[in-house]
Amino acid sequence: MCMAQSPYYSVGELSEVLRVSTKWLYQQLNKGNIPGAFKIGTGNWFIDRDTFHETLKAKAQKPKPQRKETGRTVSRHDL
Repeated sequence: MCMAQSPYYSVGELSEVLRVSTKWLYQQLNKGNIPGAFKIGTGNWFIDRDTFHETLKAKAQKPKPQRKETGRTVSRHDL
């Protein structure tokens, strides 16, 4: 019998996807920095897969701001 994939990531699953530690991920969850995340009860986090991936794609598609300075392109950090 094949089980359907859950529409939510667990903290462990998302930490594997992002290749970050669960400690860092919990810090980001508590700060409200993970889109689609919500908490049930006293400590069970769920992250909506669709919301998370849509937000990630939207942020990845924004062009990086650049400035023109005396005919050459300079990074936004002036490096």
